[in-house]
Amino acid sequence: MIRKLKPKNKISIRIRRFFSFFPVQLLLGYLKNNHLILLSWLLPFLIVAGVFGQKFGIPSLYLTPEYMGAVSFWAFLFAGLATGSFIMAFHISSYTVMVHRYPFIVTVSKPFYVYSLNNSAIPFSYLLYYLYRSAYFQHVYELIPYGNIVINLISFLTGVLIFVFFSFGFFFIVVRGIPSLFHFRSRFLKKHPRFRWLQRISEKDKRLKIKEAPIRENDPSRVEIYMPSFTRLAKTGRFKQYNEEQFTKVFHYQHRHALYYIVFILAFILLRGLFKNQPALILPAGASIQLLLTVILLFTSLLYIVFQRWTFIAVIVMLFLAAYASPGIISSYNNNAYGLSYHKSQIKLLDHGNFQQDSLQTIGVLNAWKQKNTNPKHPGQKPRMVVICTSGGGMKMAVWAYYSLATADSTLGNNLRKRTQLITGASGGMIGAAYWRELLLHKNQQQYNTTIRQHVEKLATDILNPVAYTFSMSDWFFRLQHFSYNGKKYFIDRAYMFEKTLNRNLGPLLDKPLYAYRKPEEKAKIPMLILTPTIENTGAQLVISPLNVSYLVRDKQSPVIKNIEFRHNYRNIGADSLRFLSALRMNASFPYVSPDVNLPGYPRLVVMDAGLNDNYGYITAIRFVAEFKEWIDENTSGLVLLRIDENDNANYNMLPNVLSRIIRPLGSLIDDWNNIQEINYLSMETTLNKMLTVPVTHVRFSFGSAKNHISLSWHLTKKEKQILMKAIHNPDNLKSIRRLHTLLE
Repeated sequence: MIRKLKPKNKISIRIRRFFSFFPVQLLLGYLKNNHLILLSWLLPFLIVAGVFGQKFGIPSLYLTPEYMGAVSFWAFLFAGLATGSFIMAFHISSYTVMVHRYPFIVTVSKPFYVYSLNNSAIPFSYLLYYLYRSAYFQHVYELIPYGNIVINLISFLTGVLIFVFFSFGFFFIVVRGIPSLFHFRSRFLKKHPRFRWLQRISEKDKRLKIKEAPIRENDPSRVEIYMPSFTRLAKTGRFKQYNEEQFTKVFHYQHRHALYYIVFILAFILLRGLFKNQPALILPAGASIQLLLTVILLFTSLLYIVFQRWTFIAVIVMLFLAAYASPGIISSYNNNAYGLSYHKSQIKLLDHGNFQQDSLQTIGVLNAWKQKNTNPKHPGQKPRMVVICTSGGGMKMAVWAYYSLATADSTLGNNLRKRTQLITGASGGMIGAAYWRELLLHKNQQQYNTTIRQHVEKLATDILNPVAYTFSMSDWFFRLQHFSYNGKKYFIDRAYMFEKTLNRNLGPLLDKPLYAYRKPEEKAKIPMLILTPTIENTGAQLVISPLNVSYLVRDKQSPVIKNIEFRHNYRNIGADSLRFLSALRMNASFPYVSPDVNLPGYPRLVVMDAGLNDNYGYITAIRFVAEFKEWIDENTSGLVLLRIDENDNANYNMLPNVLSRIIRPLGSLIDDWNNIQEINYLSMETTLNKMLTVPVTHVRFSFGSAKNHISLSWHLTKKEKQILMKAIHNPDNLKSIRRLHTLLE
């Protein structure tokens, strides 16, 4: 008589079977022994979930990839190919590190295929989650119809499958189609004994795997059930009859193939990196980042072979050495400012120009401005002066600064451009303001006589894809290409791609040396524009202007030199020849996108985004007003400080949990940096009001809200562009335009 199992026994059997299922055992194996490989999925999941990089627009690069300026079938196909490469890198790394812990694998005919199939729980979960998030993102942020969304997602899955099948085909060809590779390897080691250390590492890895593997047990491994295909399950076979040599062959089967695969992928990336100047060959930014993660994951698997359990420590040590060991070939990869001569010369940083002479020169500019703005019919009527301060914020601020200035100027009958004397600020806002100012020089030329919206479309064209592509494909490896500017040679890197793409988007308007603006500014044809990137060495400002402005390197009442005037201190190594696009890039050096810039000479200064020191340009504006307050009081009827920024108010919500209390202090320094600066600048506004006897009026153009937040990035979605276009019609901005009309009438 057959005894029936008690319910408790049935439950325990089901639990045991669940934990003996191969995919479950693999997940437990990651948790026990291979955290680095498991953590490789953390970043993609966090990006797709919108947890990582939301403020900087990184999720949109993954969820709505853009190719050749459009979210399209081809963009998703390339994103799928890159995701497929990461999935295969995950399988290869896992097989290389973990397969010896599951000795039943010797009993199957295609061990790597079976292993990969059972190892697909995490990739499959990622793909499902990606499809859901991407569909939502496409509909909400790119306003794409549902039919096109389905086509895009099918394209993405097609790309994944193409790369997966290609990879399995690659291994089949390597193993069976090109057996001479193995003979070549043996002959190479015999001919070159100095590379025998590679052989020793391989042999040591084999011995350790055999030692750790449970191959001498009489019973099957803990894995009892596995998937030999997508449609069925099977019980694991016994492996007692296999000898140690057969186990070694299967365990070590994929190591050499993984090496060939890594060499192939690296060669592909290096080859692709040579085509940075071909827009049709530039991958979407998200795909480029995914390829970089693929290489890192494959490299990690090789480190496991060499360092075994010490891999994590080895990675930390290597990062430390990379950070502090600076051989000449690495230091020569510093990002440059184009137009400057990078030769060894002493820079006298404490030297400065003639304060009085430079101040008198600028008074000549102010007199030219006054003459332009004085009505011949009413010569005694004094004009109001406008100083524009625009904040940083990537592409959103570039678009908003231009759009708000151009719209207001058009509404005011070009009165804003006539009354503006000075433009200061940081990052993207200065790019938009510089574009607006540049168009004033070309307003009578037919090719630039286009609508404001057409210029906005040019400014809103993606910059991030070519920059991310260059960063992932070449900047991390070898910089093999150069270009010449003004007779000097520089590396082609992501800094070059930033300028090239911006120049291509806007036309060759801003591609000129710094000195090209000297005469127009002197004659007050255009407002003065002063760039102030932050000097990382000291936190001071590098003051860049085509005119001599040494009076801005110190406070009016203090003899202490705080800032450095670029044109004076670097006059002997090409300051006037500095490419204006490079100056804008220096002022907007966003981390990892437009990298910080190393200036030539010794001591070597490194500069980065002006927003680190003065995100709104207030400090520069107040120094300028303080220097010329007597002239302003005597020759103007008042000062209008026009502020252009994002309406991003401080958040006073209570901290929800202990984890937030731990990480919030660090996060607040990043997320609330603008709020911190704005609070400090409130006292500056009061000081400015008291500084002058003529009235000071503060006017603001702003956009955004808690519900209409735009990411800090060099890429905008369709919804974000719509938010910017509608913002000028907000009641507050319309009120500001009417106020300007009254003030400048």
